[in-house]
Amino acid sequence: MARTFRVTLRKQRDGMTLVTCEGPACLARSHDEAEALERIREEIRYRLEWCPCSALEASYVQLDVVRER
Repeated sequence: MARTFRVTLRKQRDGMTLVTCEGPACLARSHDEAEALERIREEIRYRLEWCPCSALEASYVQLDVVRER
């Protein structure tokens, strides 16, 4: 079972990639776009888990990426 979360990806002037999610509210940054997306995926998983023993499958969090220009 998986759940899809809409995230917004934008390139910043300093060359970093910023990815934000409104629900759950979180963000991630990296020089590498793929790494920023992986970081936000992990942050969403972390915020959804009730405790470490209720670990969600890695494939549970799917991203719907909206790219801002």
